[in-house]
Amino acid sequence: MLKAVIFDLDGLLVDSTPIQREANQIFLSKFDKAHLSMSGREGMRIIDIIEDYKDIYNLPGSVADLYQKRQQIFFDLVKTKLKVFPGVEELLKKIQKRKLGIALGTSGDRNYVRVCFEKFSDLKKYFDAVVSGDDVARGKPYPDIYQEVLKRLQIKPHEAVVVEDSVNGITAAKAAGIQVICVPNRNYPDADYSQADKIFPSLTYVERAINQ
Repeated sequence: MLKAVIFDLDGLLVDSTPIQREANQIFLSKFDKAHLSMSGREGMRIIDIIEDYKDIYNLPGSVADLYQKRQQIFFDLVKTKLKVFPGVEELLKKIQKRKLGIALGTSGDRNYVRVCFEKFSDLKKYFDAVVSGDDVARGKPYPDIYQEVLKRLQIKPHEAVVVEDSVNGITAAKAAGIQVICVPNRNYPDADYSQADKIFPSLTYVERAINQ
């Protein structure tokens, strides 16, 4: 029996992908480096992406320092540009009315989640558990984030469904033994989402899907 719906955040509930790209471009331009595509890295923790960038570009300084600089750029953009996708709160309300648990399993760090909930304060009340990339040893595509969500909700994998937008997120959820509904990230039209159990073009289909 289904007991909870677990949502990713970036690219699914909030339209952050263009902002992530812009932050990476600004960050790398400070080192006179051209921005690499995030293709293949979507859904990963930013600190893991920065570690890749440090190796690829031989960036000076520690990964931790580079990460903090990049995140400050990103947070400044988030405060003015980030928007929630249409239908998010309506969907959360419908799921809550069904007495199902609702959780967030995001690669974003705790500060980013805090900024999002400050900006979109009406959303926070819907989530029974929130797991960020800071709460686990490994980010997506490893299953750690979703395993931690299950632990906090005190449910088994077959009692949950994950809603994701990225290949790495789908891989993480499937590795945790959880069924996945995918709403593909429109910024990555060539990605292979076939590992998902169900694929829908928008969030408006999700509530109907979990009834099936």
